[in-house]
Amino acid sequence: MILNDRLVRSAGTHYTTRIVQYRVIEEIAMRLPKILRYIALAAFAALTASARAEEHQNQFIPEIDAFITLSERTRLYLYGNLTENLTTNSTDSELGANVDYTLVPIFRTELRKADWARDRYLWTRVGYANLSSPDNRGNGPTERRGILELTGRIPLPNEVSLVSRGRVDLRDIGGEFSQRYRVRLGIEKEVIIGGVVTVPYIQAEDFYDTRYDAWIQQLYQTGIEIELSKSWRVEAFLARQNNQRSASSNVDQLGLTLKYYH
Repeated sequence: MILNDRLVRSAGTHYTTRIVQYRVIEEIAMRLPKILRYIALAAFAALTASARAEEHQNQFIPEIDAFITLSERTRLYLYGNLTENLTTNSTDSELGANVDYTLVPIFRTELRKADWARDRYLWTRVGYANLSSPDNRGNGPTERRGILELTGRIPLPNEVSLVSRGRVDLRDIGGEFSQRYRVRLGIEKEVIIGGVVTVPYIQAEDFYDTRYDAWIQQLYQTGIEIELSKSWRVEAFLARQNNQRSASSNVDQLGLTLKYYH
């Protein structure tokens, strides 16, 4: 009887979580153009339906970012985040420093001081990240990672943008070196609501890991960035991560990022 009660409570909690996730997704989707709205809702429905019966995990990811302009072509990007695993009651952290480089627009001179992530067509990033577990600091970093990125933006009709990114992670995990190749594709649109600039988006990313010589992980994400002032923005997102080589193949993520621009 006790076991049955636990199963009922677990099923009820999982069902309630799905309802909350869908309502958040629906709220974000309503701020998108109609075609993007249908894509976002359909993608979330497909992801929910495809969840298998094996163990899955829930994570909360708070993050703070700082973007510091160095010149017309370069800026410094610093970040730090925590991944709170609500299922296993464990915490992981990541600290990173990156340098972004972009070509100065020649024909569109009004974009020389614009936000690269929104208005420039092509830019690169070189960086380094240190991943560790605050719960087990004595053993040092769990991973050291070099980062190489190339991001491109293609304008679409109705002021929608197609954003693509290629990334290489040069990973040192416990003294073992490997590479991870990441390909991400997304669409976004700047929407002004009550005088506030917002950017809702949806994106999908695939991961190739040289340790397995296979595409082993997918990440599907939808969210919205809200401009608080010229220097501050906040971003909230929901994501589903599928990993074919992990004991927990399905991971649901809720993220909240505070961004500072200088």
